[in-house]
Amino acid sequence: MTRTTRSTTRGTVRWAAGLLLAALVAVLTVTGAAAPASAHATLVSTDPAEGSVLPETPDVVTFTFDEGVSLPPDAVQVFDAAGEPVEAGSTSRDKVITTDLPDSLDDGSYVVVWRAISADGHPIAGSLTFAIGAPSAEVAAPQVPDTDPTDVRRALSIAMALNYVGLLVAAGLVLFLAWTTRGVRVDDAVRGRLLRVAWASSGVALVTAVALVPLSGAYQQGLSVTQLGESAAVDPAIVADDLVVLALQAVGLLVALVALRRSGLAWWVPVGAAALAALAPASVGHSRAIDPVWLMVVTDVVHLAAGATWLGGLVGLVLVLGSLSGRSRDAALVLTRFSAVAAATVGLLAVTGTLMGWRILGGWAPLFETTYGRLLLVKVAIAGVVVLVAGYNRFRLLPSATDAETGHDEQRRAVLGVRGAVRAEGALLVFLLGVTGFLTNQSPREAAVDRAPEASRVEVGVLVDDAGPAGEPAKVLATLSPQTTGPNTVLVQVQDQAGEPLDAFAEPVVSIAAADDSVDLGEQPVVPAGAGTFRVETVIPASGTWEVQVSLRASEFDNPVTTMTFQIP
Repeated sequence: MTRTTRSTTRGTVRWAAGLLLAALVAVLTVTGAAAPASAHATLVSTDPAEGSVLPETPDVVTFTFDEGVSLPPDAVQVFDAAGEPVEAGSTSRDKVITTDLPDSLDDGSYVVVWRAISADGHPIAGSLTFAIGAPSAEVAAPQVPDTDPTDVRRALSIAMALNYVGLLVAAGLVLFLAWTTRGVRVDDAVRGRLLRVAWASSGVALVTAVALVPLSGAYQQGLSVTQLGESAAVDPAIVADDLVVLALQAVGLLVALVALRRSGLAWWVPVGAAALAALAPASVGHSRAIDPVWLMVVTDVVHLAAGATWLGGLVGLVLVLGSLSGRSRDAALVLTRFSAVAAATVGLLAVTGTLMGWRILGGWAPLFETTYGRLLLVKVAIAGVVVLVAGYNRFRLLPSATDAETGHDEQRRAVLGVRGAVRAEGALLVFLLGVTGFLTNQSPREAAVDRAPEASRVEVGVLVDDAGPAGEPAKVLATLSPQTTGPNTVLVQVQDQAGEPLDAFAEPVVSIAAADDSVDLGEQPVVPAGAGTFRVETVIPASGTWEVQVSLRASEFDNPVTTMTFQIP
């Protein structure tokens, strides 16, 4: 066995052992975590509850979440059954949003549409419907703008992806120029090309960082792309974090690039400035909303640093290796330095990525059930391919390129082969960062953004038997909301002929079935919701005509039944 072979074998063993240790640390870290993390606020309860029928106007309406939330301007709106706005004021404190209502509201249904911002910067939205006295015969859909404009989300994701690429390439190239090429004779033309790419990458990073400010403000407040020029999109109270990130990136990158042109400065001066810029995104996003915050922020910082080192180094190698292919000593020095750093970054990226993904998702199910989880799987798959290419480069091509005993021509071909493999790694990493840009704007919990309810209608069923307490006919009113496929709430109220709720009956028996008898959901659990009022939570599996059958026990022998139909689009 030659010295080169033995050295390569030892390097392979050390590299494999390092990856095994990194994987072990990752597994122990994530499985040893105490509890699932909270990365996105979820509505826990409301007062009054959805579908409640109240005897009088409540003083306030409260929404309680599982983590702190904040309110953008005009985030909570109240509408009556006709869709007309009702004057109300809202405040948020920690996990609770409180909406003050007028002292006295007319009887009927009311809809409260709300929007809040989670601690991780993602917006959440929903609606609450309740009634005072009795539900309204018809409830108009509130006229509210789209709470999640897809054009803004798409533009934000693209800008985020470009920002990551530009930022990490620029910061990594600064490290490559200041440290990896120390003592190496780099041609002035090649060095100038490296600097131009670093400046261009910095330009991409800063332009997209500027664009991210109004895009983030619009995303959090539900504004459209056409509203980016409005002052609300750059409200300092909403976009303060994005302004900080912009400032850190601008200062860090400019100082780093200027320092590279100054001779006599220590290599760590430009590298430190570039690190300030590259690590700025760790101050916002999912990591700051997950306990323990310090651990997640440190993990995010290490993840970004490793990514910048790897990607920027790969770009640097692509630009410089061609000119070094004929100088074996310089080529071996650059490749050896980068190889040592790259091996460490692979382990760091594996550990930090695994830790953050597990803590953000909090379990295995969201990995397959949410868009965030599926994008994370795509990211992991791309990273796996990158590691395979890097392994081939490290153990098949690099030994020939750095072995002093290899012939000049063979070594030159090996260096060019390494360059080709590095190009493939770099392209894959750029694609991976593009996925990351879209990943950061997805909810880890995939809590569906609730829309304001569609216009709904109360169906009336008359109990022709002498069902009332005085022997007169009673009637049953029922609403189905939101009257779409999926989860629905059925609200049933028993009234006398004057429209007053009757509280003289036991809980009714409510059954639901398709009108064509294709699906029979059977009897549904009934929960009292007020005087003569009952609530049923059900799931309508398909569109079509559905029948809600209500049966009341008026006496030992009388059990009047009425059936109401609803059309599900």
